[in-house]
Amino acid sequence: MRYESWTTTSSDGKIVRFAYKELADGVAGISAKSDGRFVMIVQRSIRAPLTRKQVEAVFERASFDSRFD
Repeated sequence: MRYESWTTTSSDGKIVRFAYKELADGVAGISAKSDGRFVMIVQRSIRAPLTRKQVEAVFERASFDSRFD
């Protein structure tokens, strides 16, 4: 099972730490943390391992950056 974490800067200049962990049975746990706030999502039935870009896109679609205003 793969685990990966990385830090990036959001479009509005905030530092965001992402993490991705493949779990059993095609489930992946992904998380993002910024300004002391933490969001975690568990996805079922992923078709393939997620890339960093795909993990970041999940939080962008959920308007993750706006939660840290």
